[in-house]
Amino acid sequence: MRAPGAVLLSWDGPEESIAAVLDHQVFTKEVWLAAIEGLDLPPRDDAPDAARLRQRHDAVAPRWLAAVRDIERRRTWNDRLVDALCDPPESFVLSSVVAHVLTYAAHRRQSVRAMLTAAGHEVDDGDPILWLRARRGETERRETPRGAIT
Repeated sequence: MRAPGAVLLSWDGPEESIAAVLDHQVFTKEVWLAAIEGLDLPPRDDAPDAARLRQRHDAVAPRWLAAVRDIERRRTWNDRLVDALCDPPESFVLSSVVAHVLTYAAHRRQSVRAMLTAAGHEVDDGDPILWLRARRGETERRETPRGAIT
C-alpha cells in the first residue's frame, strides 16, 4: 500500500508506505532519545525491512519508556532540553517532547492501520483501552460510563 505525497512532518520527509511510516515511528524515538541522552544523531536506515524495524523497535521502546519514567520520577516535566542535534540547536520543554512523540506516534499508528485496511488486511479497532484489557485478560464486555459497550 502506498500513499503518494504523504508527509506528516516536513523535516521527516515522505511517509508514503507502511515501511516508511513505521521507520519514522521508530526513528523519532531514536532521535529524541539521542537528544535527551546527549548522543550523536542515530544513523538513518535507508531501506528498513520488517525484521530490522522490529529489532530497532525492540531496542528503542524500553529505552523510551525508561526515559519517560525517569522524567516522572525526577519530576522534570518542565525542565528544558537543549537539542544540539537541531541546526541551529533548539530548546524544548521535556513535557512537550513527550507530548510530541505521543501525538505523532498515535497518528502514525492509525495511518498504518488505515493503510493495512486499504490493502485488504483485517485490523482491530486500534483502541488502546481494549488492547490493555486484552493484555490483562479482562476480556468480558461491559458497559462504560458513557454507555458504550466494550
